[in-house]
Amino acid sequence: MIGTRPNIMKAAPLLKVLLAADWCRPQLVYLMQHTDAALAAEPMADLGIPADHPVRLHLAANGYGNRLGEMIETYSAHLARTRPDQVIVFGDVDTTLAAAYAAKRLHIRLAHVEAGLRSGDRTMPEELNRLMVDAVADTHFTTTELARRQLLAEGHRDDDVHHVGNLMIDSLLGTVDRQHGAHVCERLGVDPAFFCLATFHRPSNVDTADALQDIVRMLRAICASIPVVLPLHPRTLASLDRYGLREELDHIAGLTLTTALRYRDFISLLARARVAMTDSGGMQEECSVLGVHCLTVRENTERPETLHLGSNRLVSPSRAPGILREILTLPPASPASIPLWDGATAGRIAELLRTTSGTTSGRP
Repeated sequence: MIGTRPNIMKAAPLLKVLLAADWCRPQLVYLMQHTDAALAAEPMADLGIPADHPVRLHLAANGYGNRLGEMIETYSAHLARTRPDQVIVFGDVDTTLAAAYAAKRLHIRLAHVEAGLRSGDRTMPEELNRLMVDAVADTHFTTTELARRQLLAEGHRDDDVHHVGNLMIDSLLGTVDRQHGAHVCERLGVDPAFFCLATFHRPSNVDTADALQDIVRMLRAICASIPVVLPLHPRTLASLDRYGLREELDHIAGLTLTTALRYRDFISLLARARVAMTDSGGMQEECSVLGVHCLTVRENTERPETLHLGSNRLVSPSRAPGILREILTLPPASPASIPLWDGATAGRIAELLRTTSGTTSGRP
């Protein structure tokens, strides 16, 4: 079950492996939390998901409570009709929580991909979602050994927790194209050897006027040192308009604004960047594997391996410009070597699903 662009990145390589298997009939269900083309249809196409494959479940409600309730009700109705043997959810978005709750209320086995990540910050909606989904999941697939140990410390059985690697990296390694990234740079009018790629969408950075103003000031200071490309997430664009900051952003010299980029364009552009700035969890991972210096504008991260083994640093908006200037004096980062982030995670998950499903051959 998927609901957002990051979910698509995680589901696509696993779906491909499962579609080729002779022991299961996978069905990709898209509970439509993201509907913008660059956040949904285009990444599906970039990652080889057939346009007619996902079962699309539409949502209409606005407001957090109403929308979450609609997600649960809509997905519960689908499960009641189809009665799958197992539901697989990805990551930590609201649709992940809704689908997990719906599955367990109907007594359907639940597997959580990207389980065990913890920031320790329960003000983050994603942290609450992770904790609740992991609490009810039957099988946990982790991206790192640290996440596996976290789940064991929380009382989960060793047999139910599996360190398999990172599906995001499967998608990354199968899609990134530096030459294509150079073409995207040409289209945007930036030097393919010297630019910063930035993204911001977390509530802590864009949902209040003060926080968003801090981001705008930071971008103005960063642009004095290096040109910046800023794809605008729909949430960020709405906040800029709501607080009257869009015009201020438009007048920052050296800042190139664009709508959300399709996945292949974005990831290939990231591979060319001299440095990246973000509040995205996935981008921290991608920068580490690509060997791109990353400044994460957050107080914490649920992906500490990107700090210890990768090229990521946590920064505040006020400190970021000075740290970026320091990074520009350094050589480019080297690609990180993080265990099992090797592009083969989908195969490991599929084999574990096969051996734990009780089916060894033939379609059920």
